[in-house]
Amino acid sequence: MEVINIIEALRAKRAVFHSEADFQFALAWEIQLQYPDASVRLEYPPPDDPTKYIDILVRLGDDVYPIELKYKTKLFSAMVDGEPYYLKNHGAQDVGKYDFVKDICRIEAFREHVVGYKEGYAIWLTNDPYYWNVPKNDTAGYAAFSVHNGAVKNGTMAWGASMNEGSIKGREKPLALSGNYRIDWQDYSRVNAKSGVFMYAVVEVGK
Repeated sequence: MEVINIIEALRAKRAVFHSEADFQFALAWEIQLQYPDASVRLEYPPPDDPTKYIDILVRLGDDVYPIELKYKTKLFSAMVDGEPYYLKNHGAQDVGKYDFVKDICRIEAFREHVVGYKEGYAIWLTNDPYYWNVPKNDTAGYAAFSVHNGAVKNGTMAWGASMNEGSIKGREKPLALSGNYRIDWQDYSRVNAKSGVFMYAVVEVGK
């Protein structure tokens, strides 16, 4: 399944999304258009832990492709192709980075419990440069989870001692990856408005 081609087709149709759910539905729809024989499911409960969900699961023949999505935004307001968009400011980028990396961990875990796994993808879309820019302070408490352009994620990652316990509540556990993943951000869209530059990254998790 050519995920980059799917995203490139999608970006020609939709420059912005109202929410992560909107992005999820639009991407699933585009997958179905390009692969009519595929079975596409949203919020799929994995067999090892049905209380947690894979955002999109694609079955194409005997091959299975799980996809995790994140859509983190800065405050944005604009009319795009005749449609008004009002995006809220998610903030909390340090835990946002943790959540991005956790998506890769979830796909690695899913890989071990499903028959027919071909490859999986973590797809991130944002208009917040805090994610794709290199941190100004490489010793910050969140540095291990940085997903800036060119970052490589591998091994075990943990918060630094300077992180406030309250700000990372529910995300205290270190994250461990068995693979080695380079983060490369690409242009998604450019809207003539404040915070109108959107970038995306695709992390592929092989067998």
